[in-house]
Amino acid sequence: MDAYKGLGLSKRIFCSVFLIFFVSCIDPVEPVFENEEGLIYIDAFLSTTPGASFVTVSESVFEFEGLKFELLKEVQAIFHNIETGLQIPLSLQTNVYLPPNDFAAESGSLWELSITLPDGRAYKSNPERITTAVPIKDIRSTYNPELEFRENQQQFLPGHFISIDLDDPADQENYYLWRFTSFENLVVCQNCSNSIYRNGECQENPLPQSNDYSVDYLCEENCWLKRYNENISIFSDEFSNGSQITALPVSDVLLYSKENIVVEVQQFSLTPKAYEYYKVLKDIVDNNGGLNAPPPAALVGNMFNPQNDDEFVLGRFTAAATTTKSIFINRENIDAPPIDEFGPLQLETCTTLCLPNQCSGVAAPCNAPVITSVSCSESQFRTALQPNGWVE
Repeated sequence: MDAYKGLGLSKRIFCSVFLIFFVSCIDPVEPVFENEEGLIYIDAFLSTTPGASFVTVSESVFEFEGLKFELLKEVQAIFHNIETGLQIPLSLQTNVYLPPNDFAAESGSLWELSITLPDGRAYKSNPERITTAVPIKDIRSTYNPELEFRENQQQFLPGHFISIDLDDPADQENYYLWRFTSFENLVVCQNCSNSIYRNGECQENPLPQSNDYSVDYLCEENCWLKRYNENISIFSDEFSNGSQITALPVSDVLLYSKENIVVEVQQFSLTPKAYEYYKVLKDIVDNNGGLNAPPPAALVGNMFNPQNDDEFVLGRFTAAATTTKSIFINRENIDAPPIDEFGPLQLETCTTLCLPNQCSGVAAPCNAPVITSVSCSESQFRTALQPNGWVE
């Protein structure tokens, strides 16, 4: 299995949701702006579960292939509890701004988000009150060899769909959003193409090679690749208020590898306005081939520029009560080939760094140290911490 390709996929999943309608207080309507440089896109979640809160901030730029969004760094992002005055600053970690690891908001509390860019531009959200969390009673996985059809590949892809049971409260309207984080074992923590890994990055090899080559570096310790949902899964209890909801599909987990996997499902209890936003988002993404597809414009949510009422700010700040439940899936005996198939390991050897006669002992050795493994490098896309529910 190849970690660096999984990492690239996760980045694309995490950073490519740019949509086409403006969301008002009641119904979505078409925007009055054109795609242009300098549009700010903010995707932010504040959760009652530690580790589920995050903020990303991007700005639109034109490149040869057209409009794209680049993540902004050196941004000041702060969660602010309006009722208590508590402020929670977030720090940048691998292209996402995160609060302290132990941060968790309380149900019923009222929060807002403030963003300040390096050039002084400032943005705020409308206040959002966290609703009450609804427990997940049970979780299960079901394998489907034709789980999802991909237009760009013109084929069905295998994987598991995750379904849950819950008791929907009868005393309130409930709106749900589900996300997941999956954890699968990594064998290769780094790959370098026509280069070698030194000082935390792929660098030019001092010994020129006559042919193209690739070098794999094993993980020094147990390491898990983290993937995220590629679709938007939401549900309203409009027609099932107070019911026992059974076997509700909430996530699709594709068979990128046949490594065993833990899937942690996060269930967010949304406000009605947040649900309307994600309903429009889902409609657009479903019609454009998933989160990896390039929707033609963008969605405006509850973020604004206090100094410029005419500026459209894309994205949304959502504060939501969250419950999580994990499931371990053994995938070793699945007959179908994985989506990502890679050749045999190609570890660094003496001949990667030295001339053949130096490695055979004919000439004096070059004494270049051979490296075959690297650290797991804790990040948003991988972890050395064993996930809850992992089975050896």
